[in-house]
Amino acid sequence: MKRVVIIVVSLILFLAIPATVFVSMRNQELRKKAAPATTLTLTPTTITKTVNEEFTLEARMDTAANQIVAVELNITFDPAKLEAEWIHNGTMFPNILSSGTVGNGTASIALGATNTTTPITGTGTVATIKFKALAATSAPIAVRFSSDTFVGALNEGSTNALTSSVPSTITITGAEGATPTPTTAAGITPTITLTPTLTPTEAASDSASTSAVTILSPIKNSSVITTQPTILGKAPAGSTVTITVYSDPITVTVTADANGNWTYTLAEPLTSGPHTIVVAAQDPDTGTSHTATLAFIVATGDENGASGSAVPVSGSTENTLMLLGLGMLFILTGSMVPYLRRQQS
Repeated sequence: MKRVVIIVVSLILFLAIPATVFVSMRNQELRKKAAPATTLTLTPTTITKTVNEEFTLEARMDTAANQIVAVELNITFDPAKLEAEWIHNGTMFPNILSSGTVGNGTASIALGATNTTTPITGTGTVATIKFKALAATSAPIAVRFSSDTFVGALNEGSTNALTSSVPSTITITGAEGATPTPTTAAGITPTITLTPTLTPTEAASDSASTSAVTILSPIKNSSVITTQPTILGKAPAGSTVTITVYSDPITVTVTADANGNWTYTLAEPLTSGPHTIVVAAQDPDTGTSHTATLAFIVATGDENGASGSAVPVSGSTENTLMLLGLGMLFILTGSMVPYLRRQQS
């Protein structure tokens, strides 16, 4: 009976070990793939300025549970009331994927993490934008993130991790730009000419460029059997396309042709395992920056890039542990049968 108890306890332990490892790895995988939860805020959220006054706004990010590898900021505002003088990188992201550009009612910049092994988490300043107040407002106006603002998170592929954004509401008074009240000599009636005033529509996401950058190959979340894949896609014709492959990282620059096609074959082999591509393109006509991200897996080759057997992809480790546990169960069960028969006899 003691031997039976020992065998049963051993069986439980042998099964518990792979089961514990499996559950632990599954929980770790779930923690890595968090749902989109990142927010962006323009601060201060409420501000009052006078005509001709210069001021700055900060674009701040809270990543929540996400691990961010890249961000493309596209900010819009009323060009009749505000002028953007520049947009600069903040302290949160170390890499500038596309330099900051300002235009008529727009400001854009694309930034990235050093690599996917050190993604950006927490809160911080993504960028700082300097404005000049041009004209007084009859009601508060908004500086906001346009709908094509994109936040790329680790293990999220091309899904936008941005869930919400908070604009900055600005009131501009006419203290410095007020028109003096005219005085007239006695007996002279002034002639008043009415000039129609055009009310500008509030700039929003419609001021952003409709052209965007896309990655056509590799396919999202696919596995490739070469360590030097060809990356290709579409972008505005003549635009400069910056390609960054994490987590090695590798950064190259190409130019989209007249049809908007761009392509690049990696000169250096990638290590086996998951990788993320971040592509940033700057429209030569509007100066607007666009970013696209894509996750894929190099499923062949060793860490030095030499060809060899395929490496395990997501899920195969768990299957291996399950098969190992079942094998131990069969072995222990088979070893118990002769013993039980001897006990019965």
